[in-house]
Formats: sequence, C-alpha cells, structure tokens
Amino acid sequence: MNLKISLPKTAEENDAGIIFSLPFDLNKSTSRTNGHLVCTETEIFVYINGEIIESYKISSFDEYECERLIGCSMFVGKKIISEKDGEPVFETTAICSFTQTHFIRYAELAKILEYYNRYGSLITDTGEEEPSCLKCGMPLYGAAECPFCTKKSSMLLKLIKRAAPYKLQFILALLCTVGSEILWIICPYIDKTLVDDFITPKNENWLSFIMLCSCVIIIYTLIWLFDMFNFKMSYRVALNVGRDLRNEVFTKAQLLSMKSIAKRSAGELINRISNDAMKLQDFITANGKDAIVKCFSLIILTVILFVINVRLALFVLLPVPLVLFITVKLFNVMSVRYGRVWRMRNRHSSFLHDTLSGIRVVKSFGSEQKEIEKYKTASFNWSKAVRNADIIWYLTMPSMWFLMSIGNFLVLYFGGEMVLGHTLTLGELVQYTFYVGMLYGPLEWLIHIPRILADASVSASRVFEILEERTDISDLPDAVKTDIKGDIVFDDVSFGYKVYNPVLKNISLRINAGEMVGIVGHSGVGKSTMINLILRLYDCTQGTIKIDGYDLRKISQDSLRHQIGVVLQETFLFDGSVYDNIRYAKQDASFEEIINAAKIANAHDFIVRLPDGYNTRVGEKGYSLSGGERQRIAIARAILHDPKVIILDEATASLDTQTEKQIQEALGKLIKGRTVIAIAHRLSTLSSADRLIVLDKGRLAETGTHDDLMRKKGVYYRLVMAQRQTAKLKKADTVVE
Repeated sequence: MNLKISLPKTAEENDAGIIFSLPFDLNKSTSRTNGHLVCTETEIFVYINGEIIESYKISSFDEYECERLIGCSMFVGKKIISEKDGEPVFETTAICSFTQTHFIRYAELAKILEYYNRYGSLITDTGEEEPSCLKCGMPLYGAAECPFCTKKSSMLLKLIKRAAPYKLQFILALLCTVGSEILWIICPYIDKTLVDDFITPKNENWLSFIMLCSCVIIIYTLIWLFDMFNFKMSYRVALNVGRDLRNEVFTKAQLLSMKSIAKRSAGELINRISNDAMKLQDFITANGKDAIVKCFSLIILTVILFVINVRLALFVLLPVPLVLFITVKLFNVMSVRYGRVWRMRNRHSSFLHDTLSGIRVVKSFGSEQKEIEKYKTASFNWSKAVRNADIIWYLTMPSMWFLMSIGNFLVLYFGGEMVLGHTLTLGELVQYTFYVGMLYGPLEWLIHIPRILADASVSASRVFEILEERTDISDLPDAVKTDIKGDIVFDDVSFGYKVYNPVLKNISLRINAGEMVGIVGHSGVGKSTMINLILRLYDCTQGTIKIDGYDLRKISQDSLRHQIGVVLQETFLFDGSVYDNIRYAKQDASFEEIINAAKIANAHDFIVRLPDGYNTRVGEKGYSLSGGERQRIAIARAILHDPKVIILDEATASLDTQTEKQIQEALGKLIKGRTVIAIAHRLSTLSSADRLIVLDKGRLAETGTHDDLMRKKGVYYRLVMAQRQTAKLKKADTVVE
C-alpha cells in the first residue's frame, strides 16, 4: 500500500529523508485544514499549510493506533505511564485527525511504527499494491514502466530482442521489404520517362515502349514476390515470438512466489498470457520491421525530393513539423486511454473467469440474472473505454490529414506553374507527385504510431512486468538436492504476509523424523501459515527453518517439494480423468501403483462404480464428484507421491465419520516411518498424534500429548471443552427434532 501519497509544499524540493507522507484534512478541533503527517527514519512531523507545527520521536510512544470516531478518525500515540491490576495504563496523544478517505493507510502506518518500537527498524517496503511513477506520479496499474516517462523506443527494442532467435527470418523479411520499397521508388522514374518520351512528344518507337512496359511488368512481379516472401517470413517470426512470449509468461507465472501470485487474479494472468501476448504478436506482424523500413523510406524519399527540386520539397515538408508535434503529444493521451481499455478488459476477463468457475454457486443462490446484469456492466465499461480511446483518434485524424494535404496542394500549384514556365517537365511533375504520395505512406504510418504504439505498449508493459519481476522465493546458487528424512526445526521463527504485521511470532520447536504431530488452535492463529513455511511457499521474516540440519533456503525447491506430500484444505482436481488426477503426483506411475494408492485412500470402491471407472472425467475442479470423493482422490494422489513428509491440512474435513475412520486406519499404515504434520479442527482426529502443537495468537502456547495437555487445562483443554459442548448442543437439537 502506498504510504507516500503527497508531500507538503515546503518539502517537495527536498524529500530525501521522508519515508512516509500521508495527508489529513481535519485539525484537532475537527475544522477543515490542509495537513500532512510525515515520517523519517526516527521522527514524526505534523505539517499544516506547509509549516511544521509538531514533531515527535517515533520511540516517544509505546503503541500507535488509528481510532475510528463519529464522522472522522484520529491517529494517536500511546505511552505507558503506569500499571493497574497488571494491565498498562496509557497516556494518549492525538497526533492528527482526518476523514475516512485514508483510514486504511493510517492503520497500516500504525502497525509499521509499532514494529519499529518492537524491533528497532523501520519497514520502508510496504508491499505497495498501487505503485506510481516516481517522476510524474501517475499510477502504473501493474505495469513495469510508466508509459509517459519511458523512452518510446524501449518497448520496440525489447520486442526486437525477442525476435533474436529468429534473426535470419527477420533479416530476410527486412531485406524483402527494403527491396520492395526500392522497386516502388523506381516506378515513378519510369512514369516520368513514359510521359516525357512517349506521351508529351509523339513517339512511335514501339520497341522502346514495349521494353519499358516489360520493365514495369518485371518490377511489379518482383514487388509481388518480395511482398509474398516478406509476409511469409514476418508471419513466421510473429508466430514464433508470440508463442515464446506466452511460454515465457506462463513459465514465469509458475515460478512466481505465492506473494506475487496473490496480487493478481487468475483472470488477469490469463489475460496477460493470452490477450497481451497475442496483441504483441500482431504488433510484430504488422509493425515490427516497418519501424526500420518506413524510417529508411522516409529518409530516401526526402533526399530524392530535395535532389529533384528543393523549392517543392520545402512546400511538401512545410506542414510535417506541426503534424509530428501533434503526433508526439497525442501519444501520452492515447496511452492513458488505452491503459483504461486494458484495465476494463482485465476486469471483464476476471469477472468472466470467476463467474464461470463459480457457476454452481451462482445457480445455487439463483443469482443468474444478477450476474447477467454485472456482465453487461463489465462489457459496457470495456466497450465505452474502447470508444473513448478511439474517438479522440478519429476526431484528430481528419485535421492531421488536412494539414498533410496542404503540402500536396502547394506542390500541384507551384509545380503546375513551373511546367507552364518550362522550368519543369510534365513527366518530372508526375514523377514528383508520385514521390510525394509515396512520402505520405511513411508519414501516415508515423501518424498512426500513437494509436498503435500506445495500445501495444500497454500490453507490452504488462507482459514485461511479469517477465522482469524478481521472485522473492528463489533457489540460492549453492542450493542442494538432498534426500530428506523429515527432522524439522523451527528456530525463533516469525512471519507476516506483511513484515510489520506478523502472523507467527517467535516460534521455536522441533518435529522429529517419523513423528506425527498435530497443529491445533483457533482459526487465524497461523496453522496453515506454518504449513506454507515448511513448503517454502513463503520465507520466514525472522529466524530459520531447518530440515535435517539444512536451512530450508539452502535446499532446492524442486527437491524439497518432491519429497513432501500435501493434502490441502481446499481440494483441487484438474479437468481430466480420475486416473490423470491421481497420476499427477507421479507421471511415470503404473496402473497398479495408482490402484494401490486409491485402495489405501479408500477410493477404489467408489471409483470402479463410476460410469467409466478410472477414465471418468471429473469435470472442472472435480465438481462431478462429491466433496468426500474429491478428498479421497487427493489423498490417493498424496499417497502415490510416496513422500518423506506428509502434510494433512484438514484432509478428512469433508468425510463422514465412518469413511474418516477408514482413512485414518489407512493413513496409519502409510505414515509408518514418515514425518506427518496434521491440521484438524475436529480435535478428536488428532488424539492419536505423538504430540500436539497448540498455537494461540500466533505464538506457541503449548506442546505435548493429548493427555498431557488435558491435564494442564490450558488453551488446548478449553478448545476440547468448547467442542464437546458444541457436540452436546447438536445432539440435543437432534433429539428434540
């Protein structure tokens, strides 16, 4: 989240030491004002109308809080002045007041400042979700570079570099295009010869005329051959580059950390992989080499025009500077509008993906008509954005063409005078007008550049933003591949999805190889987060996690995850057969191995009763199966994986009591000699665990066996008693019914 929105006027020129700066619009008497709360590495400054009125050391307060009041909010600092009944007594200082616009930002700032007081370091990387350009301040909306401040040629150069593996085809296409352009340049000279030597003076030299006509036919045939070969090579290069871009974006998306993926919806990633890559492919097909060829043609034709007649050349180029000026200015306008087109298209794609993926929920709640209206709105917003982007173009184009035509009219007028004054032949005027028309071809291409480049640059920035993103979870150069046994150690581990807001705090524990441990606690205490850290979907922000003595960060991710079997709380099956979904864990598994895994997971009996047995398609996300059936297939998949460490995150949550008991017996055979980490809300399912780990408010509260923890009558005891009470109430309700 961006916590440096705007600066006080007096600090705009020199903001080197400013880390955070948030505006506020109320003074302490709740009257309107123009204020800023500014933070440096050690101090807080309160500005009103550009002047500092108060300053505090960050360490002056023990806690910071954002209090929501009636109609406004207040950012306060709290200092402990005494204790009463073992509880601290605070002295509260109101630092600034504001309306609700920036409440969330001030709440985030309070957490950051508290983290500073706890650990002595000020977090400057807030995981910004709404980045903006450092130069112009415009939001980037997920782009890697600002379309206004980035050099216009940078995107084109990046795309040309992508064509490097196909440079032979690209160069051949380029040479064909240049050859075609050169032949077109010869044509007006032949026209001049025809007019001056055969039409104006009556010339009956039919042999020369036939030879000249033959030259025209040969030239047009060569142009046709060049163009055909050029199209073939260009299309091949574009297809290959488009395919490579899609492959690279998909590959990079697979390698991104969960933190990076969580910032983007599935619909957005699909949009970048398919639509944006296709747009760049089309751009390369239509405009890739044209940037070189058109500039080459423009230079050659300009030189020819000046060589033939300097005066007429000046008339031709008279309106060009003004047209080019408008073109450059139009680029930024078009970039803004096509940026909005991209966002509306992305929202449309994301909505479409979410709605179709959740079609069962939509139908279950009878919300079809509501979703239809939402889709109509998304589709209308997209079409409106396209219309607004194009309308300015179509309003501007006639004016630019009118300016361009002025040069042509001047050539015809003054050229006609020269013909009448016998200082220019009619053939030379015809030749000159042909060259002027040919010059307008590259100029027309340049005029269209704002629209073409603005549209393509938006897609390019989104594609390259993925490709150039540095993943925060990567293998070290000396990462090892090792056969793990399953001895896991948490050494003073703290973790927060935002560093300054930890979910796990100072966890230290050891899970012995071959041991079955259960992780229990209220919802939101960090049970699944511990699993994510063991899988290294995230790196801990403090402390270390070791497996068999190796720091987790020094083991290659591929080696680590290939030796850990996971059955997650949310069961996901691919749209394929039951056989393919089980085999996903081990692609070279035999049919016998798959059946054996299904039998251990108690899935074989229901699978063989399906219409096509193991070849039955499960549908998208496995919706053709029941929740319990999906869960058992997921367990079979984990069993086939034959892991050294097994993680069960609510693995039996969707099963009835009888099936759950059968699977627990099957798992009992499987887990022998393996490390098992299980999470379950039904605490009775963990009573056979060797040890239980109890989390409370992100901290390690208790460890021990079920009996030991029950005797302690601590957090675990209260959880068990609460569940028993709930079970009694349910039973009583059933009896009453």
